[in-house]
Formats: sequence, structure tokens, C-alpha cells
Amino acid sequence: MVLVVATESDRTYLSRLNLLTDTFGDEFGEVSAEFERDWIYYLENWSEDKGGFIAWRGRIPAGGVWLNWGTDEFHGFGHVEEGIPELALAVENRFQGEGIGTALLEAATELARQMGAPGISLSVAAENERAHRLYLHLGFELVSEREGHFVLVKRF
Repeated sequence: MVLVVATESDRTYLSRLNLLTDTFGDEFGEVSAEFERDWIYYLENWSEDKGGFIAWRGRIPAGGVWLNWGTDEFHGFGHVEEGIPELALAVENRFQGEGIGTALLEAATELARQMGAPGISLSVAAENERAHRLYLHLGFELVSEREGHFVLVKRF
């Protein structure tokens, strides 16, 4: 597996990954009522200077992570505070359980540190127990719980 810095040319793939985050990996699942609004924040607002990575398994994109730098007025569901980027992350179903999510999280964590952030945050659905356990194992702490989601932060 190889991690490559996400660029503008990866926006279409990031859009697919954003769909997977909304439908919990179900390519045929119904999108949430917030999908359109969230798309604006997580994708239309994203640019390569905000940071991200695509994981490749051979010639197949296997997942990705991208940083979203929200404000108190304009942010995603996992926003904690200005200056702490919220991560959006998804791994293709066929590659889950291979350590790709961990590698993406570690790369995003290091990038956020290099960019001067005091931490990183994210939101995970309460029913996504596998991801929630991974985040806790990697040092994230619970900030809040709302609408069936946990908001987690990892401070540096």
C-alpha cells in the first residue's frame, strides 16, 4: 500500500469517499438528508493546500483522508474548534481490515502537526463500532455525543 498526497485531480475520488462516509460504506445506500449540505463543506470547500492522502493498493485506490479546516460559523459535524482540522476518512470495503485506515490516520495526524494544528478531530457514527474502537486505540478522546454520532479529538 502506498499513500499519495491528494491533489485537485483526486476530487472525484474524494467525492466517492464522501458518499461512503455518508452511507457507512454501502455504495447503494440512501444518502442522509444532510448529504448535499455536507458535500459543500467537505468537498466544494476542500483544496489540496488543506491536506489529504489517497491510499493505493497496486493500481486500485483503496481509500483516503482529507483535512477540513472549519470555522465556528462554517464547519462539519466533527468540528471541535477553529485551528483543529476535522478529518474525513473512508476505506473501500474490499480493503478494510488491512491497516489502511490506521495508515491514513497516522499520515493525516503528522500532516496536521506539520501544519501547526494543536490536534485533529472527527465524527463517527455510534453504530460504526469498528472505526470507533480504532480511533480510541489511536489516542482520540470523546468530546461529545449527539444525533447518534461521537465527536472525537486527538490533541498533540
